[in-house]
Amino acid sequence: MAIASLFILGLLGLHYHGALSATSDSTSSQWNRPIYGTSPYDASSYPGSQYYQQENQHSKPISGRLLEGVYGHSDRRCKQALENKRPQELITVETKYGSYAGRISYLCDAPGLPVWSRPGSPSNRLISWQYEVAVFLGIPYARPPLTEHGLRFKSPQPPSYKGSWSADRFRPSCPQPSQYTGADKMIYEVNEDCLYLNIYTPKASENKEKPSPVMIYIHDGNFIHGSGNRFPGHMLAASQDVVVVTFNYRLGILGFFATADESSPGNYGILDQIQLIHWVRENIRKFGGDPEMITLFGPGAGAASAGILAISPLSRKYIKRVIAQSGSAVAPWASINEPIMIRNMSIVVGAAYGCSTPLTRNLVECLKSRSSSDIPIAAVANQVGWLPFAPVPDMTTRPLGTEVLPDTPEVILQKGFPVDDIHLDGYLTGVTRDEGSAMVYSDEEIKLNDYQVTLETLEEKIEKYLKIYNATLNPEAFKSALRFMYTPPVDPTNGTQIRQGLIDMYTDSWNVAGVDKMMKLMVKNKIKTYMYVLNYTIESLHWPRWMGVPHDTEYFLISGAPFMDDQFYPKMYHLDRVKWKEDDRNMSTFFMKAWADFARHGDPTPVALFNNILWKPVDPATLQYLSVNTTNYTSIMHRDYKQREAKFWNEYIPELVGQPKPIWPPLYQPIEGELRMYRASLWAIVAILVILTFISALCSCLYCKAKRDRVGNAALDYNFPDITAIGTQYSAPSTRANSEISLSSRTRADYAQTHKLMPSGKDKYKPIDKAFRPKTHRDRQTRV
Repeated sequence: MAIASLFILGLLGLHYHGALSATSDSTSSQWNRPIYGTSPYDASSYPGSQYYQQENQHSKPISGRLLEGVYGHSDRRCKQALENKRPQELITVETKYGSYAGRISYLCDAPGLPVWSRPGSPSNRLISWQYEVAVFLGIPYARPPLTEHGLRFKSPQPPSYKGSWSADRFRPSCPQPSQYTGADKMIYEVNEDCLYLNIYTPKASENKEKPSPVMIYIHDGNFIHGSGNRFPGHMLAASQDVVVVTFNYRLGILGFFATADESSPGNYGILDQIQLIHWVRENIRKFGGDPEMITLFGPGAGAASAGILAISPLSRKYIKRVIAQSGSAVAPWASINEPIMIRNMSIVVGAAYGCSTPLTRNLVECLKSRSSSDIPIAAVANQVGWLPFAPVPDMTTRPLGTEVLPDTPEVILQKGFPVDDIHLDGYLTGVTRDEGSAMVYSDEEIKLNDYQVTLETLEEKIEKYLKIYNATLNPEAFKSALRFMYTPPVDPTNGTQIRQGLIDMYTDSWNVAGVDKMMKLMVKNKIKTYMYVLNYTIESLHWPRWMGVPHDTEYFLISGAPFMDDQFYPKMYHLDRVKWKEDDRNMSTFFMKAWADFARHGDPTPVALFNNILWKPVDPATLQYLSVNTTNYTSIMHRDYKQREAKFWNEYIPELVGQPKPIWPPLYQPIEGELRMYRASLWAIVAILVILTFISALCSCLYCKAKRDRVGNAALDYNFPDITAIGTQYSAPSTRANSEISLSSRTRADYAQTHKLMPSGKDKYKPIDKAFRPKTHRDRQTRV
């Protein structure tokens, strides 16, 4: 299943995060761009990887299209008021990493503003601004994760640059597949140098009497596409007195490539998010934020990431609250928990990039050698499972104490949190009524049939779930179960009902099941939990009626789109054509207020909103949730949302498929790391001793052989006299006497047997020690 493409919407566009333009690396000439563009972020070019060449850039002219001063960062609808008063444009904040020059953005609309004073009203009144918010765009929170820095497939490092930084424009998004590109999606460049954040704050000062809660937005995109640049935090920050942070993190192969061993442990995108949290804690007070009041929020993969960060031992001490929209850390797609699936995916990746090798270390080195422009090009699809890239448990692939996930997310939650090791005290989650309609809308095959879905089409989609679950043991029973749940019970040939059945199947499997499981686990761990179901349809957006309330409808409401200039949003949404209704404004006010109150108080409605909406936490006995319909008395608490469907996907399907428990290598014992070091040292010493013993034995043998040869040579060079010839000198006196009588009659020949005992010839003039020295090996011979 082409999972990535299922969540992309077309021109009507639902905000399913992720778009980019596949452009080449920036050159130095791209630094010469004017400070302003034709929209707040619509620049024709952005600086590329010249990370260390940006000192004092905010004081330099930059080429490109020009805006009239401050209006590029402000609501154009109050242009005349801005021209008359000429308010402050620049604002600079000093941090430990240097100074950041941002801009003041002026907003003309606001919640609760009377009709006659709103932008676009028929009145001829001068539209003045209602809010001002300091905006800092493109601040680096880590060193560029480039191969030349040795940081590709490595944990992020704190930024090393210190100096003046121009924070007036977005920086590149992270590399991702080209189908998510396009200027209309408000992402103008991608680059491996992409670890940047954006800050929206009502008052950029550390001297603020009471620091504001910090809300960090994590974008969606199934871990393969997206960008934090697409969420405009202006209105949420200004109207609710919170500091909003958005950011980019590594995606796809660069962010989540794993080999199930130490060669590439994976989770680099999650480690980027952890580094972002460290940067925020170190510096956000300078921007008016409270580092002890950090709330994570986001949809889909952003919700899953937020949940993982809340339970990871590397970050859970820093997260105060989580808002998980349409996703959770325990959703079946939120992590890849099977080592064999991780390893198989690494083989697929190697083949796609021309790096096929049985050795994972060689595979990683080969992938490091690929250029950043090659990374998003290759089409990589998983054979089984939900997503090709996702977070993985790394308890056996990273050193002890550095794991992002020391077990699967579900096991971590089942075991519970250490009381003194967690900061989390609130969890808010929910879904939209028709999450899966976004997937149906983005399906090219269904689109060709004018979005008419037949039983044959439904059967094809059910077949794809076989691969997702790898249901090979009993495939017919698996398909029969899905048909039973999602085929129209009354009129199985009704196309409208079949399409709704497909939407429900996507909604329940991708969103409802995981959200329900996470909600119950949080309640089990005594975390105060809230749940919602969004049933409100934004009719102003003119989506097809059959889409209902698709995935991430909250995006427009939480960001305050009904109050904002359309230039702050991607053009693919065509908000310039939208005529927002009063209900849309009220619903947006509700979401901004509830989200900010939860971040500030841990309660989305400390007082009733619109005098009638009071949101109560989940009770384990009733599983109550807020059904959000409108802002009148129809938004009330209900209970037991889709429990039948949740149990079907969370309990029945895994049992039917017979999914085995993941088998990982044994975990290291607490002292295993030290023992491994000692074992290595011991074996090194043993090896040295063995080598020394061998060398000693060899030297001894050589010495003995040399000594034996020396003695043997001397013996061979001496011809001892015949005893019979000289024996008389040792005889009895009478014998010696008789011998001496004939001594005078002896000749030289009588001494033939003893001539070697005396030096002769050339040796007779040599010292005695040299004359009798044994001959060398080459002169060795036997005298006959």
